[in-house]
Amino acid sequence: MNADYMMACGIVWRKTADPDAGWELVEALGCPDAGIRHFARNMLVERRNDAIALLEDAITAGVLTAETAGPCMVELLRGPESPSWFAVTGKA
Repeated sequence: MNADYMMACGIVWRKTADPDAGWELVEALGCPDAGIRHFARNMLVERRNDAIALLEDAITAGVLTAETAGPCMVELLRGPESPSWFAVTGKA
C-alpha cells in the first residue's frame, strides 16, 4: 500500500467520513507494513461511530478477521475520552 495514498484517504475520511476512503483504511489494517496499519487505525478512530460500522461490515464480509480488526476495535471501544493521536500532552 502506498503511504501517500493512505494519507489522502485518511484526510478525506477525517473530514467527510467518505465510505470509499474508510474502506481503504479498513483494508490497510491488514497491511504487512506496521506503520500503515498504525496510521489507518488512528485515522479510523477519528470518526469513531462511522468506523465501528465499517469494521463490522468488513468482518461480516470477510474482508478482515476479528484478529486483524481487533486493535482498531479496542481503540474505538475505549471511547472519546481516550487521547487523540494528534493531541499534545503535558503542562502548558
